[in-house]
Amino acid sequence: MKIYFLSALPCALFLNGAYFGATNNFERFLDVSPSDRIFAELIPEHALPVRFFITEDLRFSPPDGCEVYLLKDGIAVYAREFPPNDFTLQPILQKRIDETLVTVFKQGATQVSFERNGELFVATLPPSFCVSDVKKARAFFLLEGNGQIMLFDARARLLLCEYVAEYALDDDGITALLPLSDRLRRFADCRFQFTENGIKQTKFTVRQSGENEESVTEEILPYAFFESVCIGAEFENMLSPALQEKADELRGFLGNFCSVTLTDDPKEIGLIYPKAERLFEVRYYRVEIENGKICDITG
Repeated sequence: MKIYFLSALPCALFLNGAYFGATNNFERFLDVSPSDRIFAELIPEHALPVRFFITEDLRFSPPDGCEVYLLKDGIAVYAREFPPNDFTLQPILQKRIDETLVTVFKQGATQVSFERNGELFVATLPPSFCVSDVKKARAFFLLEGNGQIMLFDARARLLLCEYVAEYALDDDGITALLPLSDRLRRFADCRFQFTENGIKQTKFTVRQSGENEESVTEEILPYAFFESVCIGAEFENMLSPALQEKADELRGFLGNFCSVTLTDDPKEIGLIYPKAERLFEVRYYRVEIENGKICDITG
């Protein structure tokens, strides 16, 4: 069985104590039998290692800090979160908003606390989130930083977390332009409305950013099509007339996938389906193209 290793941080990969190479977003792999129970270690420079045994359990139970992807030719293990090696208390930001004291600090992970009337509530922030400001948002608290926003209630319950190209806060909610992670560099115009207990999305409209689907080259057409289905964008003009009539059926045929990945063949695309927490299955679909349009999809 092939085991692919990837990591969110550059790591040294050790197998049974022997150095195997460096990992990051470019995978390393080896053929191994799960019965060998090889001990894998991914060791980053400024955090503690992620360690696990390579067994059949990987197919059902991802190691702590890892995501597991079930592939047609093996398993990919992506080490995403590493235990911190420094638990020194480091204050980052503190601000009093009405009667609530909001404190952002780092102690191992970056955290935010909300203190009011003798009650204290704490939440952990994503490693990528670098807070630059805290604002009141009706009865809630909006954290802003490095192109991201997070919305919490006073009990540190996370209500919203999004990357934003731009956003505007008003008394009733948040209007935001969200960058979508696709090859066509699209954005979504979104509206999030405040409710009594939280927030709800009331608008999601995908729009272009300088590149139109009509100009999509045949090489990236399959990838752009599946991405469009995934993010809820228009995709009918990428299909042949016969398939356009079956557009609604195609959504049901493809199911509830959450991401798209390339293969060595541009006409074969992997769709990523969630199976359990941090566990995903990659299913592969092949397209046929005639006259610059997709005329057949098989999986």
